[in-house]
Amino acid sequence: MGFGATEEWRLIARGPDVLFHILGWPGMEDAWTEEAFYEAGRSDWEDFVHHWRHYEPGLGGTCVEIGCGAGRLTAPLANDFERVVALDVSDEMLERARRVVPVNVELRRVEGPSIALAAGAADAVFSCHVLQHLDGPRALATYMAEARRVTRPGGTLMAHIWLSSSPPTGLRRLRQELELRLARRRLRRGERPRAVRMRTYRIEYVQGMLAEAGFAEIELRMLPVRSNGFHHHFWFARVPAGDPEPGASASR
Repeated sequence: MGFGATEEWRLIARGPDVLFHILGWPGMEDAWTEEAFYEAGRSDWEDFVHHWRHYEPGLGGTCVEIGCGAGRLTAPLANDFERVVALDVSDEMLERARRVVPVNVELRRVEGPSIALAAGAADAVFSCHVLQHLDGPRALATYMAEARRVTRPGGTLMAHIWLSSSPPTGLRRLRQELELRLARRRLRRGERPRAVRMRTYRIEYVQGMLAEAGFAEIELRMLPVRSNGFHHHFWFARVPAGDPEPGASASR
C-alpha cells in the first residue's frame, strides 16, 4: 500500500513539534506555545471572515471545515456559525481540537476526500492550509465536488488553494519527490520530517475545476493576515440559487 497524505498526517500528529507542522512560521520550530498558536488562529480568522462576509453578508448556519487539525481556526470559526462539522484524518489532531472548540462543533474523522453529510445539508464550506497537502489534482477535485454536493443552493465556499504561475520543471519535481520520500521514511521511524507533500495549482485549473463541480460567482482573493504578513490565496464560490443537486437533471 502506498504512503499517501492521510498516513503522512496521521504520523505527523503523533510525532514531535506538531504545532510547528501545522503552522510552520520561520523561526518557530520547537517554539510554539499553545497560547500563541491559538491566538494566531483567532487573529487569522478575523482577517478571513471579514472577506467572507464581504462576499456573503448572510454568513451563518452550518459550516463544514475540511481539515480542522488541532482546531486553530475551528474555535473562532464556531463563533460565526450555529453549527460546525469539522473534519480531519487524525484522531490525535481531533483530540487536540476537542480541548479548545465550543459545544456547537462536531468533530469527525475522515478517511479521504469525502464529506459524510446529506446533499444540501451545509450553508458553507471552509478550508485553510489543508488542500495543498492532498495527494494530487484528483483528490482536490473530489473534495470540491463533495463541497458542492453538501452545500445548499445559495451557500458558499471559502477555500485556500496554493497557486503557482507554472508547474515545476521535471528536475524540480523529481527532487521534490525524493525529498518527500526521505521525509516519509523519517516519519515511519518516529523522527521529525524535513518535508511534507505540498502541491500548487494554476489559476486556470482551479477556476475550471470549481466551475465543473457546479459552483458559480467564482472569485479569487489574495488575503494578507496581521499575524505574520503572509498572503493567502482564497477562492470564494457559490452554489447557484435553485440549482439542483449535481446529476439530478440527468435522471429526468
